[in-house]
Amino acid sequence: MLQLQNPFVLLLSSLFLTFLHHCSATQFIVGDSAGWVIPPYPTYYTNWTDSYFLREGDSLEFNFDTKFYNLIQVSQSEYEHCTALEPLKVFNSSPVNFPLKERGVYYFICSVSNYCTLGQKIKIYVHQSAPKISPTPSASPPQQKAPMISPQISPNGSVPQPSGSINPPPPSNVPSPTPGCPSSFQGKKFDIDVKLVCAMLGTFIGFWVM
Repeated sequence: MLQLQNPFVLLLSSLFLTFLHHCSATQFIVGDSAGWVIPPYPTYYTNWTDSYFLREGDSLEFNFDTKFYNLIQVSQSEYEHCTALEPLKVFNSSPVNFPLKERGVYYFICSVSNYCTLGQKIKIYVHQSAPKISPTPSASPPQQKAPMISPQISPNGSVPQPSGSINPPPPSNVPSPTPGCPSSFQGKKFDIDVKLVCAMLGTFIGFWVM
């Protein structure tokens, strides 16, 4: 079953690619509605070429009356001198569909009478097809490391402490008790004991006197 499907899949793939190629290609009618004729002014076809951007795979269509005109593909030298001594291709029937298979410059003239010198010639610039650019994964930005700060030695030779170190807390303003001196609590306790002894002694004397 798989062997029967392979030729069918290949055929469909080729037809699909051909369809895409024809859909992406563009056919340009030289001279637009005027066609391939003696132009109204010498730079008519030059202006027409400058108004379009042709790529590989596009095509040209020349429409002309075969009773009065012809179409000849020539070299650059013969294009400039309006001669057709060594033509590359000669077309005597209309319309002419000329495929632009490769990028480069194509030269065409009409060799009838002096029509070429009157401006019936054209230079076609064909550009390369736009390449398909595959998306590239975005690179993660590099992580920045914290700068290392080396300690600076002061003029007296000591190394300063880093700014991030913890300073010791300031000393408390409350004075510590002096050894040998009783505290206020001890004084109160001594005072209470004296009063208690005096009270007991007074009670004893009063009881003895009575």
